[in-house]
Amino acid sequence: MYSKVRTFFTSPPIISVECKITKGLPSFNIIGLPSKTVQESRDRVKGALNTLGIDLPNKKITVNINPVDTVKTGNYFDLPIAVSILKALGVIDLSEDLIIAGELSLNGQVLAVRGILTYLLSIDTQNSLILPSANKQEVLVLKKHSNFMVKFIGSLAEIFDIEKKDYCQELASDSQEINLGEYRELFESIRGQEMAKYCIAISAAGKHNILMVGPPGTGKSILSKAALCLFQPPNDQEFIEIARIYNQAGYDYEYWKRFRKVRPYRNPHHTSSYASIIGGHKSIGEITLAHKGILFLDEFPEFRRDVIEGLREPMENRKVVISRADYKVEYPSDFVLIAAMNPCPCGYYKTKIKACSCYPSNISKYWTKISGPILDRFDIFIEVGNIKFEQVVSQKTNNFQTYLSMVENSYIARRKRNQQKFNSELSIEEVNEFCFNTLTDKAKQFLQNIYDSKKLSVRKLHKILKISRTIADMNLEEMINDLAVANAFRITINRYLE
Repeated sequence: MYSKVRTFFTSPPIISVECKITKGLPSFNIIGLPSKTVQESRDRVKGALNTLGIDLPNKKITVNINPVDTVKTGNYFDLPIAVSILKALGVIDLSEDLIIAGELSLNGQVLAVRGILTYLLSIDTQNSLILPSANKQEVLVLKKHSNFMVKFIGSLAEIFDIEKKDYCQELASDSQEINLGEYRELFESIRGQEMAKYCIAISAAGKHNILMVGPPGTGKSILSKAALCLFQPPNDQEFIEIARIYNQAGYDYEYWKRFRKVRPYRNPHHTSSYASIIGGHKSIGEITLAHKGILFLDEFPEFRRDVIEGLREPMENRKVVISRADYKVEYPSDFVLIAAMNPCPCGYYKTKIKACSCYPSNISKYWTKISGPILDRFDIFIEVGNIKFEQVVSQKTNNFQTYLSMVENSYIARRKRNQQKFNSELSIEEVNEFCFNTLTDKAKQFLQNIYDSKKLSVRKLHKILKISRTIADMNLEEMINDLAVANAFRITINRYLE
């Protein structure tokens, strides 16, 4: 008696689970390099079948998982193994073309598959599947982007009536509204700091990284979180990318469904390890969880040196590749980095609040914790200082809509010139096309003057051009004038390193 079914895997994306029942000493073996988790499927499958009143025959039962040269791991092999046994026994008759996945409990319940979106996105959308009911919300997130024919079951007993079940192609949209008002209210609660809010709007419009420098208690953390309300909600494709990451990381649907309306915001503690920030073989790091969103690193110089330096390639390439002797993994990490720090260990260097108590050597050591290449990857430097008492007690709220309109204008301007990238992502050729070639004569002369007088690097020059383009877009101006260049130059200068 022989049978075969199919299930998910990583590489190749679809593999077969074979079962052969022959005469011999009674046994139940799983071969094909099963992991400890998959080996334990024997007892779960036995328990689930026993609940249905089906006892395994006193014969030799061999389950083979192809291909045989790769270790099989995951929590979804129980159901395909059980189905293959039932087919071999002649109890059920299902097509070999079905893809089956699910974990079994001892009482026959079919439990959810972890990271199911990753598996679904790697296979042909024309496939027919049998999946756990617990994965229904997650699977049908892909309904607009796939032609999957799916039948959902909640228990192993339903496999006998599987032919009577309808394929599920539609899912009512989640009726629960996600409250985004808290981010707008947070933004409107910030008194003063107009320059900082304007820079955050520039960041949201052009996807520019920000370094905020200022004494303690001036609102740097609040500003970073309030920035979420200025970033456009993810489109469908971005939401699927985000959902796939959080699904693979083990977060349930109730947590990551919010990303339909608001982008991820991650705020790891400065004592976090390298693997928790950058990621590892089996762990997804904070820079990947912040994909298409904001990564906020408070007390930036207090992070470990290897963590800070590990941000170099992800900030530049928008992905992280982790290579070790026995494996290589690649995770997406397209995020906006907002970092915050004090100007010195005591927090009051070059401020007018109180005298700095740090020795010059301590200040120098504090800033050298952040290398030049990392500092060079920040487009915008914001000084966040104390505000006047009148602003603190003022009942006047901020004009949030003004900042939001400027961000929306930048999207309109990019679409008008058919620019597919954010301004911060432009290549050298694109900087020439969209930035340098659109400078007014007066702006070109001003840019040349500051380039010669300040001895700017080419990277710094391109950074000023990109931010100038963003500022012009926010004002719906096709040409970049000298005022936009001057404002861009102003917010790229870090006076603490002069």
